[in-house]
Amino acid sequence: MNQARKKILFHLPVPLTPLHYGTQRRVLGILKYFNNRKDSITVDVVAANQFRDTWVNPRWSAEQTQEALKLVDNVFVYEGRYNFYDQLSSRSKSLYYNKLLREEIPVDSDYYAPPGYVKFVNNLVTQNAYDFIWINTLNFAHLAADIKSPSTTHTIIDTHDICCRLRAMMKDRNPFDGLKFDYESNFLKEVTLLNKFNTIISDSNYEFSVLATHLPSHKLQSIPHPVDSLIYNSEQVSYQDRTFKYDLLFVGHYNPPNEDGIKFFLDSIFPHVVHARPNTQLAIAGNICEHIQVDAHYNKNIKLLGYVPDLSELHLQSKLFICPLLTGAGTKVKLIEAMSYSLPIVTTQVCASALFLQDGINALINDNPVQFANHILSLLTDFHFATKLSQEVKTTFEQEYSTPAIYLKLDKMFGIKNFL
Repeated sequence: MNQARKKILFHLPVPLTPLHYGTQRRVLGILKYFNNRKDSITVDVVAANQFRDTWVNPRWSAEQTQEALKLVDNVFVYEGRYNFYDQLSSRSKSLYYNKLLREEIPVDSDYYAPPGYVKFVNNLVTQNAYDFIWINTLNFAHLAADIKSPSTTHTIIDTHDICCRLRAMMKDRNPFDGLKFDYESNFLKEVTLLNKFNTIISDSNYEFSVLATHLPSHKLQSIPHPVDSLIYNSEQVSYQDRTFKYDLLFVGHYNPPNEDGIKFFLDSIFPHVVHARPNTQLAIAGNICEHIQVDAHYNKNIKLLGYVPDLSELHLQSKLFICPLLTGAGTKVKLIEAMSYSLPIVTTQVCASALFLQDGINALINDNPVQFANHILSLLTDFHFATKLSQEVKTTFEQEYSTPAIYLKLDKMFGIKNFL
């Protein structure tokens, strides 16, 4: 007997193209899952145009609607930019906390989900009787935290990051520079707000363990980033049979962790590598390139490629993937993508802690600049070692991060049986 198709309302916080950063890749991966399960699921998307474009809430266009409709049934866009009361609600919070109290807006504020937006979502739920509502990031939790939905509607929040960790990391950065932020009190507020949902998703092993000490175990789900893991070229060309153009690859959108991480690498690690191996070639892709100053001494060693729409060829042409970030929250999607190409990885503790990576087993992990450089050199000079690490990475990816592995978790969450 066929199962009735489940109805899902999926909150889309970011445009789908062009692909720059991890949040986009994660929501796109989830939408591709929905499209793959369209015999079992119908999906509507809700997005918004707020009164001001920000990196948290960028402008939604007709082109973005058409892009989303390739994967879902309907797209509903809330035009909050025309709602004076929403503007007043958000601006008053900004003035009160940022200007008067000189502190950050609390993490449980409805700043990004003002009353008009919440009402818009409530009306959609009333009209369409969804089985599931999926909200992305704590910033938008109020869209469904207290929603007037039927008792059968299951609410889901995908955290992406522990918001307080992200805020603490950004504390001295614009627009938070000079504003007070009390981590402990805000973390309690974050946990309280998350607990209003039926299911709470974390994509990071480390953050899952943190949340598990504060939230009911039956609510927590660990679901990694879905990536386009069935990458045909990498399946056809094994690591040892590839033709390499670059020794090292780093990919990054412009944000503080990437900016600080690549600066740390270029200032403190790369000189050791080049001293020992003068012809080392480093490729850097992504709009982080616009913010990198390369020492003239290393011009022949570093290629700033800028935004690369399709990273497949670049991954296949690189011997190693580096992720030298020392700060950050959530999961570095770039690492999962590198794993999907079976690339040997050299990274730091903060990056590795989110994933199933173990030093010396399926990655090389160290925060010390000299040791990080030595790890790189050991792989560049020992192809057998690099090939062995590549095989371990491939196994880990297939077990934990491949499409079948992640789709199985999502099927279980949505109650889809006997699909695989």
